[in-house]
Amino acid sequence: MSDSGARNEGERLVVIANPRGAGGRAGQSRAEIEAAVSRAFAQARVVWTERAGHATEIARELAEKGETDIIAALGGDGTCHEVVNGLFKDGVIVNRRVIFTVIPFGTGGDLVRSLEIKKDLRASLWTASTGMTLPLDVIKMTFPPGPGGLQRVEMCVNVAGFGINAMVCKMVNASSKRLGGTLSFLGAILRALTTFEPRAVDWTWDGPAGPGSASVETHAAFVANGQYCGAGLFVGKGGSMADGLLDVSIVPKMAPWVAARHLPKLYAGNFAKVPGVVRVTATHVTITRSIPIETDGEPLGETPVTIDLLPKALMVRGGWLKPPA
Repeated sequence: MSDSGARNEGERLVVIANPRGAGGRAGQSRAEIEAAVSRAFAQARVVWTERAGHATEIARELAEKGETDIIAALGGDGTCHEVVNGLFKDGVIVNRRVIFTVIPFGTGGDLVRSLEIKKDLRASLWTASTGMTLPLDVIKMTFPPGPGGLQRVEMCVNVAGFGINAMVCKMVNASSKRLGGTLSFLGAILRALTTFEPRAVDWTWDGPAGPGSASVETHAAFVANGQYCGAGLFVGKGGSMADGLLDVSIVPKMAPWVAARHLPKLYAGNFAKVPGVVRVTATHVTITRSIPIETDGEPLGETPVTIDLLPKALMVRGGWLKPPA
């Protein structure tokens, strides 16, 4: 789908933009971005974030006040994570009428692969203006109460990763990312394989096949709503964000050179060809004992955590030509 020059006259758009997106290129392109948004929508404004967590605050306020029809996250997967968390409060959608979409301007860009949004400013604004809107699933993650007994809830729109995944995300986020998404993540994976120590983790789940459990010395694991993470790892092959199911893959401990040898299979989504991998579909997952966790490319600390899928919880505008299966 390309930009035809048509302008959306009827919907109000707010773009929540991360100036640090794409290694700072988004902030350097403010004038170009704001002009493109104005050409695509008659009623639009761009709000630039100023600090970590700011996108969540902006999205929450917009959703609560009902001051917009569409909220677009401009940046990478981390910006999308913050915006989606602002659209929920304590695991409950704030305003069902608000539509979420993405204008890609980051390193990983994994969520937009599932949403079929092109990594081009004009094309992604065309999708925001004219694309198909569908109710999609969202992951709710509940952590044990912290200081003061407060319950911590995080939403995850794409993929939650465990073990080495969290170390890789920290490495990538701390890097210049000048090599682009795929090479930045691949280099971080290869470095992390030499230092990360797998941990014994107890997994329990429930899903279409009934309850199950496994105790695995876990090297890496993925609980996927979307299909991709890590700039192209195909962790949700065969699933979609509209099927009401989580795709769970648990990779056991293996020697670094063995894990490196299996990486092409992970990029192709061929987990079944990796010895020892536990792969199930679920609606509810519980992880006990401690292992690092990240969601949508953002490190969140350590488990334990309880994960629930909220079916069709968020209205999302994407570039699909037909609804995903």
